[in-house]
Amino acid sequence: MPIMIWRDSVCAGDDCNAPHELAWPNPEVPLGQLAAELICRHYLASIAGGQATWILHGLRPLAVLAQQWSEPRFLVDASTPVSAYLKRETPPHLNLEYRCQVDPDAVFNCLREGRPLPSKYGAASDQQD
Repeated sequence: MPIMIWRDSVCAGDDCNAPHELAWPNPEVPLGQLAAELICRHYLASIAGGQATWILHGLRPLAVLAQQWSEPRFLVDASTPVSAYLKRETPPHLNLEYRCQVDPDAVFNCLREGRPLPSKYGAASDQQD
């Protein structure tokens, strides 16, 4: 059974093409290969200025992808099949959460250390979201 991959919209203009979903035929592909394919296929929206940050979620956060990075950084074993990390809802799926232009290193470190994520609304905001 194929899995679904959904990503957030990045702006009102991007909403015109929503929902942003991709059917992935093989849930047994290694997570690292899937993430590389998402980048290669330009599935993630690019941002003017070149600094968009994304979190790939399954049962938990799996990886951070950034427009300015050449490859994702994984929070889990990238050689494990995607099926091990899927949300078991119908259909089984993964989500890509847009974190605006937040520093991807900060997002990765917060996820890895179990700390709250930096606000995606800018440094002036004290609010965590």
